[in-house]
Amino acid sequence: MKLYTVAEVMRMLKVRKSYVYELIYTGKLRAVKLSKRRLRITEEALREFLEAQMR
Repeated sequence: MKLYTVAEVMRMLKVRKSYVYELIYTGKLRAVKLSKRRLRITEEALREFLEAQMR
């Protein structure tokens, strides 16, 4: 299972870091909390988000 950082997702989607956090906190993009300050986005979660955007 591939895990992406918020910065990696930001670069892939070509959006601001704050927008990635907004997607996570609104539940539109699932993330795994590794510790108090570390979030990671799974490859599956990113794929699901992108598929939902194309509908």
